[in-house]
Amino acid sequence: MYQDLAYQKVQDIMLNSDSVASAAEAHGVLSGLLCLNGQTDCDQWLEAVFGEARIHLDSTDHALLFALCETTRHQLDDFDFSFELLLPEDVRPLSERANALGEWCQGFLYGLGYRSDGADWPGDSTEVLHDILEISRLTPDSGGESDEVAYAEITEYVRVGVQLIRSELHQQPSSRLH
Repeated sequence: MYQDLAYQKVQDIMLNSDSVASAAEAHGVLSGLLCLNGQTDCDQWLEAVFGEARIHLDSTDHALLFALCETTRHQLDDFDFSFELLLPEDVRPLSERANALGEWCQGFLYGLGYRSDGADWPGDSTEVLHDILEISRLTPDSGGESDEVAYAEITEYVRVGVQLIRSELHQQPSSRLH
């Protein structure tokens, strides 16, 4: 995981800043932006998530968010499958984790500027993006053992799918992003 970048620490920043986004959604936005452009400046992400309120972040919160940005950038750049979604810890209720996964997917689609209008995405990206869109619409129902397994499988699918999208976008000519 992110060494000192626990979900709850980022979530506390989001709540204390009166952001409408959750930590999961904010990380999804960041991941989408970085998939499109690995050189995205961290301030661009903070502006997308916080708007003008970003200037009111204290230095500790700002540093933690910058560390999250850089860690995520390195994980996506390395193509070594070290990339992880920023989601609540496994000890949290399944409904909370599933809701956060949906928010993460919504943020990712926002960061990509994804529209489900059939835009031409490279390779398998179109199918993965459609699946991520469907996952963003899921509502958690129960919390049995089979649901835990399904959650783990869906989370892994999203994690690997994001890396596939990043890889396919970076194999495209720079003139076409979506």
